[in-house]
Amino acid sequence: MDNIRDENLKRLAKYIADAMIERAMETKSEDWTKIDTRDHIIGELARCVTLQNLYLDREEYEKCAIMKLRIMDIKDMLNIEQDLDLTNLDEDEI
Repeated sequence: MDNIRDENLKRLAKYIADAMIERAMETKSEDWTKIDTRDHIIGELARCVTLQNLYLDREEYEKCAIMKLRIMDIKDMLNIEQDLDLTNLDEDEI
């Protein structure tokens, strides 16, 4: 019984892999190189918030202030409300 299940799984895996390769071959190269700058900006915002929290824990307040300024600049780029606090979010706010 296990041999039949293993063979079925192998066939299914091969079918999925073949379908993915076929689909990838059908796409244009532009589809693979498309860059969403908003995603990169949000990633930078996440990095800055993380660093700000790290500096706050270490009591490195000068670095924390620099990160706060950078976060404010990024919020402006994303048109996010300035009163939005991105630190210490509760699960309900996520």
